[in-house]
Amino acid sequence: LLLFMPKPCLTGKRKPPKLVEETEGTCPFHRSDASPEELSEFGHELERDGRRQEALRCYGKAIRDNPKAAIGWYDLATALQHTDRPHALRYYKHALSLEPSAFHYNQLGVLLRADERHEDAVRSFKKAMSIDAANADAAFNLGGTYELLGQYREALRAYRKALDVESANEARIQNNIGNVHGKLGDWTAAIAAYREAEEADPAFPETHANLLHVFISLGSFDQAKAQLRRARKALPDDEKLSEREQQLNEAIQKRDDEKRKAKWRQEIDKRAAHMTREERIKRFQQVIGHCGPDNKMCMRELLGQTDVDEDVPVRF
Repeated sequence: LLLFMPKPCLTGKRKPPKLVEETEGTCPFHRSDASPEELSEFGHELERDGRRQEALRCYGKAIRDNPKAAIGWYDLATALQHTDRPHALRYYKHALSLEPSAFHYNQLGVLLRADERHEDAVRSFKKAMSIDAANADAAFNLGGTYELLGQYREALRAYRKALDVESANEARIQNNIGNVHGKLGDWTAAIAAYREAEEADPAFPETHANLLHVFISLGSFDQAKAQLRRARKALPDDEKLSEREQQLNEAIQKRDDEKRKAKWRQEIDKRAAHMTREERIKRFQQVIGHCGPDNKMCMRELLGQTDVDEDVPVRF
């Protein structure tokens, strides 16, 4: 005879996570019957006053008095996000099971990304956007996370979605779009995006620095100089521009040095144009035999190249 034991009924409800010890103790609120919202607001005031430990106790009281109210769990998670991320993530997820919202799924994604759990962060940002398609913060953060994952096409789509639903941060979004195009090697599209960012906010510092970097990298020094003048006018005290100006000057100096070296090489080759290959080899052997392999000044004197800069290689 086989006996079948009934399985316990599963309700699907998760057991609330255990509270950290920091929440133990008395909350200094003047009423013992305070609502979760009152304790939340009071806890925020305590944190602003630098009384973090007391704020944690108030969040703990809100949770113990009203464990099904999400606000206490959200507050505790936020308070712990920089000091105890594992518990912060646990509390945030539990709060979402009680009261899901696009805002809080976006915040969870930020926490997950800070914990370098980028794939989980992507899912959280997407969940936020599924709840609220107009959540520009989630779309922007999704784009940034795709960037970290090296998924640049997806990053562009997410940033463009953020642009579609919000124009207030157009400069920052366009600047990031330019960064992604740069990583894809599409400098024309990158410059176009940076120009859009500059038009949206001429005083947005990252755009000027990025445009200068692109022009310097491409060797477009005249454009870089013009961009630097515009940037200085919009941001006269930006230290980053001083760094870019130094990079520009160094790049121009390097270009001029290379031109000068090339000119000297052509001139020296012209002087010895009449010599055959065998004669060049014989001259090389004679000069090295007289001067040794390391005495470049001696070599230049014998070869008549003392009027050449020292960093120009000796030509035989």
